[in-house]
Amino acid sequence: MSATRSPRPAPAAAAWAAFACSLLVCGLLACGGGAPEGEAAVPAGGPDGAPVTAAVGDAPAGAAHDAPQDADADAAEREPPPAAQEPSFLSAQNRRAVTLYFQDPNSDSLMPEERQIFETNSLTDQAKQVVVGLIDGPKNPNLLPTMPAKTRVLGLYMDRYGTAWVDLSHEVASDHIGGTAEELATIFSLVNSLTVSLPAIKRVHILVDGDERDTLNSHLDLRRDFVQDLSIVRGNDE
Repeated sequence: MSATRSPRPAPAAAAWAAFACSLLVCGLLACGGGAPEGEAAVPAGGPDGAPVTAAVGDAPAGAAHDAPQDADADAAEREPPPAAQEPSFLSAQNRRAVTLYFQDPNSDSLMPEERQIFETNSLTDQAKQVVVGLIDGPKNPNLLPTMPAKTRVLGLYMDRYGTAWVDLSHEVASDHIGGTAEELATIFSLVNSLTVSLPAIKRVHILVDGDERDTLNSHLDLRRDFVQDLSIVRGNDE
């Protein structure tokens, strides 16, 4: 007696079963937002099934708004911080008052005149400004200059003892009018102007063209240091 064989499923039934499974999988994907656990997600593709890749240079979504801000931030990081504003020497807070001494036309005394100089960090620089002011002469028409107008400051140096070495050009001697009183006025107008205006200067030593000189103009000895003497100043001689 022959065995009974099971009938084969019809092709149409198999196709319908596969179609139903596909619908089920698609439904699960649509509801779950992704592939079922354990299955790899199917990459999106173009019409021919090939994966779509971004073109080189394309910016991701939102980059159009972020890029300018990022560029500004990068530029700010690269730029050095602005330099501190240097104070202007033309402003009043960067000047200081000094006292210059010129000759009284009616006596052998000296008279004070207030001036303004730049208040720099260098004592020698401020001292040079004082000497240049003396050479320029008084602004008060009732006072007389104490130094020849062509005199130049060749150098000014400070030593550790507070002595200012003032190097003047030869005109301070060659163009000097001479006389003991006039030499006293020249020397002590310089000494008093420096020591009164700049208390850090204790003594003054005068050089002419870089060398020591025996006298200014045949009278006063220039080979020594001079200290402040206000007895020659009018009003301070008592």
